[in-house]
Amino acid sequence: MISDIFFNRPKVNELTILRRERRRKHRLTYDCMNGIVKGNTVVCKRGHTFPPISNRKEPGIGVLGVIRGISSSVCRECGDYDGEETE
Repeated sequence: MISDIFFNRPKVNELTILRRERRRKHRLTYDCMNGIVKGNTVVCKRGHTFPPISNRKEPGIGVLGVIRGISSSVCRECGDYDGEETE
């Protein structure tokens, strides 16, 4: 479950700026329409698999990481990427 803090205006603004800065460097998982939420992770509905990040055992990217602008190298190089590069 995502904390309500992520829906408060100051935090929303902070995360928007953070994603904008990271977007200048590479594609974000956040922007791809193929990313779907399953539980506390984001997975690809096209079947691309994300390697587990750090100490996570299950494949996928944590939802909060995606909201913060974390992106998998899979997304950065994906031919099926379906997202706008701007917010």
